[in-house]
Amino acid sequence: MHATIMIGLAAVTAQAIAQPVAAQEQTKETAIALPGEGRSVSFEGAIRGYGAADYVFRAPAGRALRVELETASKSTYFNIIQDGKDEALFVGSLGGNLFDAALPEQGTYRVKVYQMRNAARKGATAHYELRVR
Repeated sequence: MHATIMIGLAAVTAQAIAQPVAAQEQTKETAIALPGEGRSVSFEGAIRGYGAADYVFRAPAGRALRVELETASKSTYFNIIQDGKDEALFVGSLGGNLFDAALPEQGTYRVKVYQMRNAARKGATAHYELRVR
């Protein structure tokens, strides 16, 4: 009976430890519509740990896109990824917090807001505003 109790306690402890880690690693996906020419739309949010926020939209080839991230965190960036492609169109950790260019192909794109590993592994929370035009 003592062994059964110990196994039960070990299972409960393992689950309690794993739940916060799983919560940190969730990606929230939001479908968005790109605003009309000359207009912009803003999204405010927060990410924690290895979690991310994906803003997904469809766009034609040549569509001008401007994405800007504002955050107090020096470890929070965004990437722009076209679905089905192996490489990101834009990598924020290399290019900064502003993308302003025409999209190369028609398709579905996602803007992924994330934290660099140094902040993510500490479970840090980053608040942000993402502006899309």
